[in-house]
Parts: sequence; C-alpha cells; structure tokens
Amino acid sequence: MVLSPPTDAFLASLVNSSSDAILSKDLNGVITSWNRGAELIFGYTAAEAIGKPITLIFPPERYNEEPRILERIMRGERIEHYETVRRRKDGSHIDISLTVSPITDANGKIIGASKVARDITEQRREEERLRVTLSSIGDAVVSTDKEGRVVFLNAVAEQLTGWRSADAIGRPLESVFRIVNEATRCAVASPVEKVLQSGVTVGLANHTILIARDGAEHPIDDSAAPIRNRAGELIGVVLVFRDASERRSAELAALRLAAIIEGSDDAIIGKNLKGIINSWNPGAERIFGYTAEEMIGKSITLLLPPERITEEQQILTRLQRGERVDHFQTIRVRKDGRLIHVSLTISPIRDEAGRVIGASKIARDITALRIAQEALETHAADLESKVRERTARLEGMVAELEAFSYSLSHDMRAPLRAIQSFSEIVLTDYGDKIPEGTGYLRRVINAANRMDRLIQDVLSFSRLARAQIEVSEVDVEKLVVDIIQERPELQPPKAIVTVESPLLPVRGHDASLTQCLTNLLGNAVKFVAPGVVPKVNVFTREAGDHVRICVHDNGIGISPSGQKRLFAIFQRLHPIERFEGTGVGLAIVRKAAERMNGTVGIESAEGQGSTFWVELPRA
Repeated sequence: MVLSPPTDAFLASLVNSSSDAILSKDLNGVITSWNRGAELIFGYTAAEAIGKPITLIFPPERYNEEPRILERIMRGERIEHYETVRRRKDGSHIDISLTVSPITDANGKIIGASKVARDITEQRREEERLRVTLSSIGDAVVSTDKEGRVVFLNAVAEQLTGWRSADAIGRPLESVFRIVNEATRCAVASPVEKVLQSGVTVGLANHTILIARDGAEHPIDDSAAPIRNRAGELIGVVLVFRDASERRSAELAALRLAAIIEGSDDAIIGKNLKGIINSWNPGAERIFGYTAEEMIGKSITLLLPPERITEEQQILTRLQRGERVDHFQTIRVRKDGRLIHVSLTISPIRDEAGRVIGASKIARDITALRIAQEALETHAADLESKVRERTARLEGMVAELEAFSYSLSHDMRAPLRAIQSFSEIVLTDYGDKIPEGTGYLRRVINAANRMDRLIQDVLSFSRLARAQIEVSEVDVEKLVVDIIQERPELQPPKAIVTVESPLLPVRGHDASLTQCLTNLLGNAVKFVAPGVVPKVNVFTREAGDHVRICVHDNGIGISPSGQKRLFAIFQRLHPIERFEGTGVGLAIVRKAAERMNGTVGIESAEGQGSTFWVELPRA
C-alpha cells in the first residue's frame, strides 16, 4: 500500500498538537512561527513572539549561544539534544533540550532554522534528586552514558578511585575504574561493557582489586546495572561498588584461624552452653581417640570420668558469667578408657550483641609432663632430705671446728703470755749478765706479741662468724668521729683524717661496723711510703637503696692481682719486715659486712692510694 504525502494542513495540525515547543526563525534570528507547545512552555502567545528576536527567551548570560547556533545552521549542520536554559515570560528559568535543523528553499538554499524545544526541568529535578541520593549512600557509585563514558561519581567513588568528578567526567570508564584479578594481576573486563552488550545486571568475580589513580589498591565487591529511559532504551550504566578490605581481612583471618585449628596438636573443641559439642579438630581426634562424626552433637561429659562430672557444670557457670578458665589441670578419659592428664583453657564465645552463646576449649595432653613432674618431685624430695641431712652434719662439723679453733686460740694465749712475761723478766733482771742473749730475748718477745695479735684477730673473726647480731640504724658520722678521737695514730701529727660531713646513716650492727671501720682506718694510716704523712678522707655516697661508706688514703696502692685475694683470711701482700700485720684484718671487715647484709670492695692503683668501701642498706 502506498501512502500519500501529508498535506500542509495535516502538518500544521501535528505541529500545533505537540507538547514540545516547535518554532522557526530566519537567519537573523527573528521568530517566524510559534506553535501552541511554545506558548505553553515559554508563556508568550504567537502574536507576542512572531517577529521578535529569538533572544526574547534567552537569559542574558546565554545570549552568546545564539550566534554559535546560527553559525552551525548556516553550515548546514543539525544540532541534536542540546541541553541549555531558557527564560519564560514570567522571568522564571527552565531547563530545555533543543533540536535545531536548517530550513532550505526549493533550490536547497538555507533560509532559516526550525527548532524543537522540550521542557526537561522536571527531568533535571529528578536527576538532581537521584544525584543527591547517590551522593549520600555509603557505597561508591559511578554512572556512564551509553558509550561507557563517566557522567557521575559520588564522594565514596572519588575516594576509592582517587579521581575527582571534574577530572573523571567524560573519560572512558576503563581509565577511571581500573580493576585486576588479585591472584593473576591480569586486567578484568569492564562490567560496563558486559552490561552494554547484554543489557542485564552483572557482578564482578571474587578477588577483584581496584587500582586507584595514585596506585593504591582496594579489594572491592561490585555490580553494574543498565540505565533505561521511559521508553526502555539503554542510555547508560550505573556501577555500585564497595571497599571489601575489612571483609577480605576477616576472611583471611578466618582462613588462618581454621588452618591453625586444623594443624594444632592440641584439642580445640567448641560447645554450646548446654555442653553439646559443635566443633572437633584433628588434634581432638588424636588426643581423645574419637572422630568428629562421633563427637559433634554429643555432650562434652562423654570425656569426663564419673568422679569429675561436676567439673563441667562449674565450668559452664563461670563461662555464663563471661569468665575465662586458664590452665585448668584435670583428668579426662579417652575412647579406649585410658585416663589422661590435660590442661584446659576455656573461653566464652559471644554473639554480635556480646551475649555468651558457647565456649571454645583448648585441651593439651600433659600426661607425660605430669609423670615427669611426679618423678622430679619424688627425686627433689629425696634430694632435699639428703641436703638437710648433709647440711646438719656440715653445720655440726663447722660448729665443732669453730669451737675447737676458739678453744685452741683461747688456750694458746696462756702459755704465750707466760713465754712473753718470763722473757721480759729475764731481759730486765739478767740482761746485763748475758749481753749476747738480749737480742734473742727481744726477738722472742716480738714473736710472742705478733702471735698474740694473730690469736686475737682469729678470735675476733671466729666471734663474728658465731655471734647473733641484730641490725638497726647506725649513726655513721658519730661512730667515725669516736674512732678517730680514741685512736692516737689517727690524729695529728701522726695522720690527717678528714670527714666529709654529713655521713649518711645505715642499717647495721654498731660493734661490727666499729670493727670494720677501725681496721680500714688503721690500714689507711699504716700502708704509706716512708716519710709520708698519712692523709685519709672518709665520705659516704648513695648507691640505690644502699649507702657506700668510703675510706680514701694516699698510701702505696694495691696491684690488680693483689686486689683479688685481699679480703681472704691470712693473706699478706707485703713482708712483715716492711709492714706489720696478721693477714686477718680485711677478712674481719668482709665477714662483718656480710653479717650486716652488706658488701665490701676496693678501688686502687699502685702508687696512687686506695679507696676501700663498705656498702650497707640505707637507714
């Protein structure tokens, strides 16, 4: 069937019945026709508009659009779907979509333009509402046109992609939304392409990584869906995605935890608050002999010996209070009936609201350890008994030796005093009659004196070792001053002894500390080079929770090798002809300090003097 061409009347009727504004203008931009739709959209009647410049409906800021439109029309170009803003008669602005076509005469010469204007103000409002909605949701949203070019990014999409909307709009989606496979690092096909090809919603495969503009990487979940107009035509794609970093981290953590549980040698068991087992790892199979199939759904009491059944209720009661049970050692029974020692750590399992809904139990087989411990305890008890027995024997032997040495030292003084006294009498009464023997008598007397001093020192050392002492606060400064005043050898002109006041008090035993410092001061003024006046300085220094009492001298000093054996009993560093002494004095100092819970020491160099110190608890 052949249709006849439409008449002018038909075309005029069609134009006037359109809801779109259909108008024409000449090449000077003067309106030449104006339909009913134009009246409705712009508010001017045909009489008011025809003969007026088209800029009648232009906002002032849009006047520059008309010359550009006319220039394109005169080149014979058609302008389609040009979205802009126009002004109504009442001054209000409306959004419109223009299609402008050249009008030619019978010779094909362009003589004007026809313009179809559609009011898209409501469409723009809907788009703006949609834009606000998409901008405010928590997921990232990117939309494209039907060519796959970006037309919108919300704030979340800007954050994840690293692209600002102003930079991204108009670009192909692939340049803004770069995605690769997490494992292979190969590029993943754009979901927009799939939607444009299939027209249906698609989702990404798992393990997809979004590479942001700055190179940062984000695991994502996403889906893409077609955007259709009211006519059902595909006009674009909307892509919705979210950062899956937290979910991926949780998945990896769960996988790692599962691997730990599966690979653990310990039994790791889950149960609800009724004691029903809901998980059972390979470690539990090895320790208790039951498979997971045999135990899941069964009561945990299956593993308890009859005499320990009450333990389970006690454990459940603590778990319901949210308590954790750590290293609870008990006994459980295997499938074969054998009893084993286990150490249990039990923790409450909570739901998302924090309510306790069950428990995880870690059981370690400590049977071999308990057997070893029991053997060790038995051995330790035997050893301790032997130690007590041997210590008692040793203490008895030491006491006997101390008593013997004390008795021997004490008993030796009587014949020694007799030798000394009779020698002095012979020397006094008969010395002039035996001149050749007086030298021998003096040597006997001197030897007796040295032996008496040695015996006295040994007795002093023995008394320190045996005596019961009680420590209390000691005024060190008063004690030192009293010693100096009582000993002529510590006073000018024989020696110069100074005290750096104040001397800090200590906790010690007054008599024992007096003996210590008397020996140290006596040595300080004795061991000096010939012709040198002894100079001694006494001072104290804090040493944490102790006080160090120091005696510094200008003596001959002591070599490093001599310092190592200085405080041992019967140790002499110099021949008796050069410096008198018994070799017991510093041993007495050490023993006295030890009895007062203290220590002794020395800092010295040969020819540069020495600093002896006693360190005792601070008072």
